[in-house]
Amino acid sequence: MNQKPNDEFNYGQHDCSLEELNSRNKQIISWFCFGLGWLWLFLEVFDILWFWEEFYLALAVSSGGIWWSLLGSLLTGIAVGPLVFAALLTSYRTKDVTQKWKEEIWGNLFSINPSIIWALLWLVCLPYTWALLPWGEWGTNWWKIFPYAFGLIWIGFIPALLTIGGFFSLLFNQRYVCDEQKDESETSKTEVIKSEPSEEESTEIASGNESIWDTVT
Repeated sequence: MNQKPNDEFNYGQHDCSLEELNSRNKQIISWFCFGLGWLWLFLEVFDILWFWEEFYLALAVSSGGIWWSLLGSLLTGIAVGPLVFAALLTSYRTKDVTQKWKEEIWGNLFSINPSIIWALLWLVCLPYTWALLPWGEWGTNWWKIFPYAFGLIWIGFIPALLTIGGFFSLLFNQRYVCDEQKDESETSKTEVIKSEPSEEESTEIASGNESIWDTVT
């Protein structure tokens, strides 16, 4: 039995169109190939690992630059950005997700790196500079737990936690155009039903019209 070409392809309920799928495949391949070269450039030419070595030395033997970690975090985010873009596109490559969902998850993605820098600033860099990191000899450093645990950790950790948590919450709870259209149709049906008078109201209106007509006649 002959079938049309469109009938041979079994579209899923939440699948995107073939045109959109082809466009996303091209974007994924482009970002991935570019990302490999881009990452190599940052590792071999810009040597971003040096910043993290300085950060480690500052924490381990107090001989490096703790503040280099902020620049290292920024450059690391830029270095892996294209590969992360490819991975995110791959997560919904075949799905017909809503435009609002895409705007929200991409917005959260671009907020992750600033939130990590903010966390490093308040949880590591400033406490290190102010000598408030809660480690070392317990007899002289035990009190540092309190300003760190009840102050700095809330300022630095909570924004990063909310940002990263919001990103993964959106990633694992994709919203589809099909479901959104169903919700809109159900909402419109509910509004139509509410706007229509009930049987009792219709009976009261009819009886009221009859009484008015009887009075006039």
